[in-house]
Amino acid sequence: MYLHLTSSIIKSNAPIKEYRELLKPLSTINLRRSSKFNILAVYGAILCLSQKELCSNMGIYIATEYGPIMDVNHVLDTVTSENSIVMPFDFLNINSNNVSFYVSKALNANGKNMVLTSQDLSFEKAMQLAFFDLQLNEVEETLIGAVDESLEGIENYKKYTANVLNKPSKDGSFWFYGNSSSAGAIAQIESIKEYSNVNEIKKDISLSEKYISLNQFATIDDNLKEELKLGSNTLIHTEEFFGCDGAVHFMELLNHKGEALHIAKENHGKFMVIELTVI
Repeated sequence: MYLHLTSSIIKSNAPIKEYRELLKPLSTINLRRSSKFNILAVYGAILCLSQKELCSNMGIYIATEYGPIMDVNHVLDTVTSENSIVMPFDFLNINSNNVSFYVSKALNANGKNMVLTSQDLSFEKAMQLAFFDLQLNEVEETLIGAVDESLEGIENYKKYTANVLNKPSKDGSFWFYGNSSSAGAIAQIESIKEYSNVNEIKKDISLSEKYISLNQFATIDDNLKEELKLGSNTLIHTEEFFGCDGAVHFMELLNHKGEALHIAKENHGKFMVIELTVI
């Protein structure tokens, strides 16, 4: 799979009105009563493909760790309050699957679309499925998104979600467009594999002389840190953080030409490795 276009939004917790105003000049889609999560996704997707004419068979894969979490939080506050009623649009907005429909509608895309969540590895799993679908000719083009809202508006959120590096949680919307053509590509995804431990990775992939990005759990893995010290590697860092944190580091990796690896780990120990060449 070759990547051609990207877009990224990462900013401190912003009100929904701000994203509505940014989206308004780009699309006529009516999201007046929709969630911040949906608007953040549609805005990022349009930014990615604003200059691209799409084929009729593009797959859209949207990763999220939290979904429309602020709407869920609002509904929970409502149902636990006396004499409060959940309004119809509040109830509709807690459905995570709405977002892929809205993105498809905004882009006038007719191919498959889906929302994926997989604890700690949602972005990597979405990229993997898009990669496989393209290899199997299930789709002609792919659009992979990673979207999450800031959790800063939820009290004590760090008790319930993974933020092992203790960074501020931000709004994020990251998008990657890919196909099977090398012409004009910015990177080639060569493989996306899963491993049970660091030793399995070592046996299959060289960890030397590459640019490497890590998600939060890979960053603190002691065995991996020891292995990376042995090779002549360049670790790519960013202080930005949001739910699908792997997408932030992968996007930064695309700024460094050459052989590269994105290594992600989930809390229970399984790894995913994206092997790529940045062109």
